[in-house]
Amino acid sequence: MKLDYLIIRSGFKNISNLKIEFDEGQLLTVLVGRNGSGKSNIIEALVRIFRALDLGELAPFSYELVYSLGAENRIWVKVDADPAYGNTPISQHQIEVAEKLGQHDMPIWNKVSLAKVQRDKAGQSAYLPKHLFAYYSGPSDRLESLFVKHRTDFYYQLLKDKVKIEDEVRPLFYAKPYHSQFVLLAFFLSGQSDEGRKFLAAQLGIKQFHSAHFVFRKPSWERSKTDAFWGAYGVVREFLNRLLPHTFGMVRATREETTSLTGKGKNNDFVHVYLPDLTALNSTAKGLGPKNFFKMLESTLLSELISSVHIKVVLNNNEIVSFSELSEGEQQLLTVFGLMQFTAESDSLFLLDEPDTHLNPAWAAKYHAFLNRFIPNKNHCHIVMVTHHPLAIAELNKEQIQVLHRDSIGLSYAEQPAESPIGMGVNGILTSDMFGMATTLDQHTSKVIEDRRKILEKDELNEDDKAKLRKLNSSLERLGYGYTHPDEDYRQFLIERKKAMHAMELKSIDTTEIRMQIVQQILKERGYSV
Repeated sequence: MKLDYLIIRSGFKNISNLKIEFDEGQLLTVLVGRNGSGKSNIIEALVRIFRALDLGELAPFSYELVYSLGAENRIWVKVDADPAYGNTPISQHQIEVAEKLGQHDMPIWNKVSLAKVQRDKAGQSAYLPKHLFAYYSGPSDRLESLFVKHRTDFYYQLLKDKVKIEDEVRPLFYAKPYHSQFVLLAFFLSGQSDEGRKFLAAQLGIKQFHSAHFVFRKPSWERSKTDAFWGAYGVVREFLNRLLPHTFGMVRATREETTSLTGKGKNNDFVHVYLPDLTALNSTAKGLGPKNFFKMLESTLLSELISSVHIKVVLNNNEIVSFSELSEGEQQLLTVFGLMQFTAESDSLFLLDEPDTHLNPAWAAKYHAFLNRFIPNKNHCHIVMVTHHPLAIAELNKEQIQVLHRDSIGLSYAEQPAESPIGMGVNGILTSDMFGMATTLDQHTSKVIEDRRKILEKDELNEDDKAKLRKLNSSLERLGYGYTHPDEDYRQFLIERKKAMHAMELKSIDTTEIRMQIVQQILKERGYSV
């Protein structure tokens, strides 16, 4: 699945005629820009678009979207949607599809109805991405609410025993913090390739699994008062039947369960089971593989049975710690990369809103490499990522970046940066059009440099100017910024100017003459004839 472009014409927040270009030849497109420029709105807009197409709902706003599906971008889909086109979902969506038999073939577009695009009862569609995953680094009720319908439908299928473990995960999937624990368990399975375990050891310092403590609660749908797990069946019962023989047994308890923001609650029944070691974990998941084991865990959680999971791991220094002791950045990495590895198939779209919020600079700089490491089908998946971290884009080409701005009347627009961030360094990226900072220095140092610049721009310096200049230069040299300037050519001029002043021992000669001599000398050194 590759996005080509999105035009939001009107009807979505304060966005009007905003066009985002996605390079379909790339795995990753990164959105950068100042707060309030509309980056997160693009993520939300894409979710709303594919949710409406998936469910056959009314057009959420006026837009045009083009994307491709399949190997070699074989199937192309163009959606022109507008609430003004009609009163029904079908009339509001004008959809064309084309099949490209060769890489350079021109597509021949054919109209199709929204009814042909939306998923059928089996969850299949030839014209939609198989999966859309969204992740936001903090709580986002607005974004999460767009996934409630799919999650609720899945919940009721679980209750009716209509979910099979071999089935795909639901097509619209919102990643939550608790998924990181399930990812961690799946990483340790013996059937899992050692890629995940290498990542745990090298990046998180986790050597091996120690134990897991599952706490189950009586759900609202209780079917049996005598059954140990309240009458659970289907995929959930299969997981429980697998788990129980490898634990130390069950411990029943009744305690108050918090049900309100004030801390007030009511008594509920709980069952505690303890999985003691890696052998027990692998025996529980025998024959499943990490993907199906992950889906079993998530299904049991959504069935309301799991109250909490407490996992302990062994670090490289042999210290035993609980999962909750890992940093938010470590849990963040596990959530995103694990979901990519265990749930991504071809034709998946990942929408990541600030997934690097809690990462240290070293991890932020490696984020692009991490993504390439965990995406199984780089040519068939697309990642759209919002970031405020300059290091997260340090290895990207400009074609992979869209910079969001607001114009004078508050409308968002997007453009490709003037230069690729590769080779710029952090200071260069921050002071480029991607982040728009005038300088990366503190305000005091910046003012001293600006005051010095104003003096040096004068054609002639009087005694007072010279005294001020000596004072400013002395101050900057103590701070280590004697020759700092955002213009590299001007910085070199400052260095040569000081050398010339010392060499000629000139203190009162007209500065214009000195400057001309210095410029000529620099040009000669660079191979120019003067």
